[in-house]
Amino acid sequence: MPRLLNVVSSLNPGGAERLAVQMSLAFAREFDVSVVCLDDTGLWAQQLRSRGVPVHCLYRQPGLDVSIAWKLAQYCRKHRVDIIHAHQCTPWFYAALSRLIYGRPRLLLEEHGRFYPEVPNPRRAFVNRRLIATLTHRFIAVSEDVKNRLVEFEGLDPSRIEVVYNGVSPDSPLAPEERDRLRRSFGASPGDFLVGTAGRLDPIKNFPMLLKSIASARGAKDSIRGLLVGNGPYYSQTRQFRDDLGLAPLVAMPGHRDDARRLIGCMDLFVLSSFSEGTSMALIEAMAAQVPVAVTAVGGNPEVVLGGRTGWVVPSDSASDLEKAILEAASIPGKTRQLAEAGRRRFEEKFTLDKMLESYRRIYAEML
Repeated sequence: MPRLLNVVSSLNPGGAERLAVQMSLAFAREFDVSVVCLDDTGLWAQQLRSRGVPVHCLYRQPGLDVSIAWKLAQYCRKHRVDIIHAHQCTPWFYAALSRLIYGRPRLLLEEHGRFYPEVPNPRRAFVNRRLIATLTHRFIAVSEDVKNRLVEFEGLDPSRIEVVYNGVSPDSPLAPEERDRLRRSFGASPGDFLVGTAGRLDPIKNFPMLLKSIASARGAKDSIRGLLVGNGPYYSQTRQFRDDLGLAPLVAMPGHRDDARRLIGCMDLFVLSSFSEGTSMALIEAMAAQVPVAVTAVGGNPEVVLGGRTGWVVPSDSASDLEKAILEAASIPGKTRQLAEAGRRRFEEKFTLDKMLESYRRIYAEML
């Protein structure tokens, strides 16, 4: 059985990390799968270990820790790894260097998303072109936007980059009584319009835009409430911003929830107000659940959501445009329902888990 190693920074909650967990479990019957974390194992490590997927940590030190390449090479040599699947650029960098020490594994970079704002680094791009890329066999971007950024900021050859969209499996729909119970637990009555999101609370997600939009929209329609599911480095600041807007009793912030996907299903409108995105797992989960969506026109969002056809697409950092989308969704139920149904069809066409796994199954076979 071929040996597949997923390399990540950690397995703390996040989109890339969630995908690494999902793919490790999905391919465990076809490959001898393991995971190496560079920094720390994270909250989701036990989920893999309990399913028989080993998780190892290298405890990277701040700055350029060249010992990581040596440790990773030793791990690959000991376990006779055939394919390294590096999730994002830092794991890719160290995995590529490890091949200078032990060259057996084939290396794949999958880039999930990019920093915001991005600053060109000519030296890094030069090193990537002349060394790191030569040690890499396949390059995958989760959206056309991410592909373009790999070319612009990492110095990669566009002809070598393939786009494979993220995918999720359809979840069982919420029973009406379960949906009502979940909504009541966050203070929303059956007549309220619940605007929400789910994900890592980080500045790149631009939660102030979402909160300002909810506050303004309530001036025209006081049935609008909010639900922000997730934790992260910006949790305290986001909660304080919510409180300063007078939204504390109206916008629930329950932190990290293992049932976040079920909570998305109880929303009336799912929103991504991000400054930058790859292909958001939470977004395609909302579409799979036939929840209407509104997103900013950044990153991969416009590739997933077709403005006016499968959801609302608004300019980045424009609270007024998002407010208009929220009010339209809350006030014109027929249009909202049509967009949600179209979003579900688009999910089935392009963003299912089976489609994504089949793409990687093909890529792994070609690498071997």
